Amino acid sequence: MPFASWPSSLWRDNSLSHAFCSATADIECDVCIVGAGFSGLWTAAHLLSLDPEKKIVVIDAAQPGFGASGRNGGWCSAFLPMSLDAIAARSSRESAILMQRAMNDTISEIGQFISDHKVECSWVAGGTLHSATNPAHLSRLRADVDRYRTYGFGDEHIALLSGTAAAQRINASNTIGATYSPHCAALHPGQLIDGLVKHCVANGVMIYGDTRVVDIAPHCVTAKASDSRVQIKANQIVRATEGYTSAMVQSHRDLVPVYSYMIATEPLPQSVWDSIGWQQRETFADARNMVIYAQRTADNRIAFGGRGAPYRFGSAVNSKFDDDSAVHRKITSTMHALFPDTQDALITHHWGGPLGIARDWFAGVTLDETTGLATLGGYVGDGVAASYLAAKTLAHLVTGTSESVTRLPWAQHVSPKWEPEPLRWLGINALLKVPALADAREARTKKPSSWLLGILGKFTK
Repeated sequence: MPFASWPSSLWRDNSLSHAFCSATADIECDVCIVGAGFSGLWTAAHLLSLDPEKKIVVIDAAQPGFGASGRNGGWCSAFLPMSLDAIAARSSRESAILMQRAMNDTISEIGQFISDHKVECSWVAGGTLHSATNPAHLSRLRADVDRYRTYGFGDEHIALLSGTAAAQRINASNTIGATYSPHCAALHPGQLIDGLVKHCVANGVMIYGDTRVVDIAPHCVTAKASDSRVQIKANQIVRATEGYTSAMVQSHRDLVPVYSYMIATEPLPQSVWDSIGWQQRETFADARNMVIYAQRTADNRIAFGGRGAPYRFGSAVNSKFDDDSAVHRKITSTMHALFPDTQDALITHHWGGPLGIARDWFAGVTLDETTGLATLGGYVGDGVAASYLAAKTLAHLVTGTSESVTRLPWAQHVSPKWEPEPLRWLGINALLKVPALADAREARTKKPSSWLLGILGKFTK
């Protein structure tokens, strides 16, 4: 799993270039956290608040924020990879409601952390807008709202907007309606990582970079740093590796890495913003099946992302996959179609990276009290906020506190393993084609591609 270089992410331009030294000798600690992204750092932060005396060590194969935490779209949203129906099916209707409410509260809690610790990360809680540009999109958005209504969530959670009301917020081409939810913020994820690193280090957490884990066993991590091997012995060991989980033999089939890609424009002139609007810096997506996501940055760029890259055989992760010119061209053309005034804007950055997907698309938090082994992850790209709540759940499990968060339905949820190759490669890449096929059909017919999406739904519940 070579780390040849950092991706040319916009977020790297004005965030810290961390250079934590590698672990050069064996270490003993209370908790060893493998992975210095949002999951790992939030876990350390929550543990500090519950038990400041714990000796916590965080190790990373590269440096803090190298993975998805430093490459994402800068959404801090209350979305989860699993639907409320999926949560209710595995627990109860009441648990699904509690899970969504906990995610909604998480946005405020992260905002409070940012305020309390004076983290400069361009945080704006402007909500999120999902637009519809054809009747199939609008039908899907209405169904989403109706589903939330069955769980007791009203307009204060998500509201259906007319085309006119949607365009008054963000004037995307051909908008005929939208949904709006206040439970989302735009931010600079690299700078939030910096704030978390500073907070952890200031409170005694030891962070080691360029230290690649080769084995996780009960109460012992074996890692490679330079040409030597070191062992970190701990009461609890937290695996917080998300899209890089497949690199370790014992967890090779736990999460599959699927790549997501982004571009960023140059700062756009006021005349463009006068046309587009986007005054509240809402995060933006539309209701197509192929996922897209965007934000207006603090320095007046559009950062625009999407999926559609193939899954690599053997769950391969490599820095050479961080750039995919075909996918980046598709993302650029999609942005131009939605916002024609960006046609002449220079694309200054393009990057990508892997996110982690569990076989049942259900994020999980686990702790085996006998072995001390813990895991969290499987956010499918919605990890900025979900990692906070997952880490909070895990910290309470580790410290043995009987809080309501430890009874959320993802606590102690173990997803099934992915199929062995070549079945994994064949199945995932076949499924990855379904959203594009469904979108093409919906563009022609203006009707939802229910049978195609039904195929996808059988594998994502």
